[in-house]
Amino acid sequence: MKFRNIFWGIILIFFGMLFTLENLHVLDFDWYNMWRLWPVIIILWGISILPVKDVIKIGLILIVLTGSIYYMLNDNVRWRFEEDNYTEMKSHAINQEFGVPYGDSIRFASLDMEMAAGKFTLFQTSDQLLDFNKTGSLVRYKYIVKQEDTNTQVRIMMEDGVRLSSKQHNRVDLQLNANPVWDMDFEVGAADVNLDLTPFRVKSFAIEGGAAAIKIKLGELYPETYLDIEAGASNIELRIPESTGCELKISTVLSGRSISGFERVKHGLYRTDNFDEATNKIYMEVNAAVSSYSIVRY
Repeated sequence: MKFRNIFWGIILIFFGMLFTLENLHVLDFDWYNMWRLWPVIIILWGISILPVKDVIKIGLILIVLTGSIYYMLNDNVRWRFEEDNYTEMKSHAINQEFGVPYGDSIRFASLDMEMAAGKFTLFQTSDQLLDFNKTGSLVRYKYIVKQEDTNTQVRIMMEDGVRLSSKQHNRVDLQLNANPVWDMDFEVGAADVNLDLTPFRVKSFAIEGGAAAIKIKLGELYPETYLDIEAGASNIELRIPESTGCELKISTVLSGRSISGFERVKHGLYRTDNFDEATNKIYMEVNAAVSSYSIVRY
């Protein structure tokens, strides 16, 4: 029997059993946390092409899957037949609003934020440095502000011990002040992220995502913008101004792509035809695994 048949048979049986137990209401999964196991697919793929005996490959596969099951059982699985032993906290909406004041002395600002499951948007400007508005789900956010001379740092994170289920509604709307030069860093879970950065002077923007839908529209209000994307099992759409020169470095695994208006310089490096003469430039680095991404010039 071919190892390939055994390999895919084990994988299909494993995931089939998980989905079956969920559908039969034996287990209750937090599917957002299960998506965090997507790198296991790459590990299994690597095992399948190792130049070793089939029996060793099967043993390694079983070890990896056993470890995955252990994670699921200890981190994000609730057995249904245990429900009689406790009272479940009922889901209810938790709305949050807060703002960070803006002062004329603030010239540079940074935003570091965690985004779990839900919908996150940034479209509008604010008279404050930052406005945060959240509705839905059991998750709460906390924030830290640090001021150093002309630089203000804002960090927004989920409260410790709070888990956000992908089945719960969560929406966050952000508004930022357009005056400072911004550095942004986002950590994204199974979220729908739609960010319009055209009103802002963005010096650097980094985003790390898994199982996410990410839309980012960049503007041309700062001479050099650096964009860094790390993504797995995500759908990414980037929109950049046609008048801005852009350099793209890409490293992908099993990912689909659509690039408009770029010329290949060498393997993994692309530039727009106006890169040398453009006044404003965007430097993008994309590392994606099992994802699809597109870059559109507008």
